[in-house]
Amino acid sequence: MIFKKRARWLISITQFIACGLIAGCGTLGAIGDGIYFSTSKKKLEIAIDSLYSNHPEYKIPAKWNKYNDWSKAGYDFLESRIFYFKSDPEEMYYITFIGDSVALADTSKIAIGIRAVFNEKNITGKWWLAADDLKSKDKERIEKRFDDEIISKLELYTKKKASKKSL
Repeated sequence: MIFKKRARWLISITQFIACGLIAGCGTLGAIGDGIYFSTSKKKLEIAIDSLYSNHPEYKIPAKWNKYNDWSKAGYDFLESRIFYFKSDPEEMYYITFIGDSVALADTSKIAIGIRAVFNEKNITGKWWLAADDLKSKDKERIEKRFDDEIISKLELYTKKKASKKSL
């Protein structure tokens, strides 16, 4: 009986500490809603590769490769892509696939989200800005740009209409 109580107490304490550590590890939020495609992750990856191939202007330019430091920052476990936009404001969007291994393996749907934005002119001193660093008018502009320039093309390549849902 005493052993069971101590075991439950130890498990509870361990879970509490683990939850605190996970929540405090600098998780990335999302700028805007998740963007869902009713297709497999593999097909969306092929669409993204096609987009890069047909529109190389969305690839990171050499001058900004040094800012692609997500792996060094400990986010190499996320499956991600970066989209570059040359026109004013010149910026890059860090995009990740959303979900755990089960969600990512689902062949009927996949979601992506904008996790951070890099703008060389930002005055905060940070390289990448997350949702909390942005004003709502900037978030709206970023979402609209991404929808107009990237999502619309991915919808053509996947032959699927994207939908949005809060993350």
